[in-house]
Amino acid sequence: MIGNLTNDLKMVKNEIKILQGDIKNFKEERHSLLLQFQKKNKKVENLKSNNDSLVKANAYYDKKKSGKLSFREGEIVVVRRNPKATGESTKTQPRYRGPTVVTKILPSYTYRISQTESSNDRLYATMSHVSQLKVWRIWNENDDVSSGNSDDEPRMQSPDELNVNQCVMEHLCRTDRTL
Repeated sequence: MIGNLTNDLKMVKNEIKILQGDIKNFKEERHSLLLQFQKKNKKVENLKSNNDSLVKANAYYDKKKSGKLSFREGEIVVVRRNPKATGESTKTQPRYRGPTVVTKILPSYTYRISQTESSNDRLYATMSHVSQLKVWRIWNENDDVSSGNSDDEPRMQSPDELNVNQCVMEHLCRTDRTL
């Protein structure tokens, strides 16, 4: 009987040691899990702050951007030109080529355009993205040149001006292409 008690006591002591080890292991595992959770939480916070800064940057960009333009067939536009490398300053080179007419609307804000007047017996025709196009504007003597549009860029036209441009275009197409 005493042998049984000694064996039972040894078993209980072993179980207590195992439990104590398990408790230590449990504490260590709990601590490592807590550290992993904190790291993941920090990563999530960093992603949120990165996303917030991207949202801010996009909002700022969208605020500064003029918006999407779209043109109709037959509308008169000008095309942005790339400066020619002549060894001289490109400031004096024209920034736009035109007037040209939108002849076809293609997908993804792309347009087929052609020149209204042929120069050197060659008709200029190409495809251009909307970012390279501006609405053609007829300059009147009444227009104030110092109104802030000094960088050679045409401004948006009113519907009346568009009708005038359409009439000019029809006149050019019907006649010998001279005014």
